[in-house]
Amino acid sequence: MSKEAAPAEAEAPKKKGKLLIIIIAVLAVVLIGGGAGAYLLLSKPASEKKAKADHGDEEAAADEGDEEEEEDGKPPVYEKLETFTVNLADQESYLQTEIQLMVADSKVQGKIKAHMPEVRDSLIRLLSSKTAEELAQPEGKAKLAEEVGKAVNEVLGVKKKSKGVKKVLFAAFIIQ
Repeated sequence: MSKEAAPAEAEAPKKKGKLLIIIIAVLAVVLIGGGAGAYLLLSKPASEKKAKADHGDEEAAADEGDEEEEEDGKPPVYEKLETFTVNLADQESYLQTEIQLMVADSKVQGKIKAHMPEVRDSLIRLLSSKTAEELAQPEGKAKLAEEVGKAVNEVLGVKKKSKGVKKVLFAAFIIQ
C-alpha cells in the first residue's frame, strides 16, 4: 500500500501546479482586458473633447461675425407676433406669415407688447403694399425684413437699430 500512496502524492502537486497556471492565465487576461477597456474609455472623452473644442472654435468664429446678437453675453430676446394674413397689392394673391422679432432687451419686448395694436396695424399696411412678385425673390424677403424692423422701431420711437428691433425672422412665409 505504500507504493499506491506515493503516486497519489505525486498527482496532488501536479494538480496544484496546473490550477496555479490557470489562475495566473485568467488573471493576466482580466488585467489585459481591463487595461484595454480602461484605455478605450479614457481615450474616447479626449477625442470628444477635441471635437468639442473644434466645434467651439467654429461657434466662436460664427459669434465674432455676428457680434450684434450677443453684445453683453446675454441670450437674445425674441418676441413672436401673431400670424399675419393679408391681401397683396396685386389683388390676385395673399400672404400668410409668422414673424419673430429679435429685440435689444426685455424692455423693448415689453414696449412691443404695450403697442401691439399699432405694431400690427403698421405691419399689415406694410405687408399689403407688396406684390407677390416682389416677395417671391429672396432679395424681396430680405428687404421686407428690413422694412418690418424699421416700421416697428418707428412705432416704438426707437432711432437706433441696436436699441430696438435688431433682426426680423420669418417663421412661416406663404404666398398664394
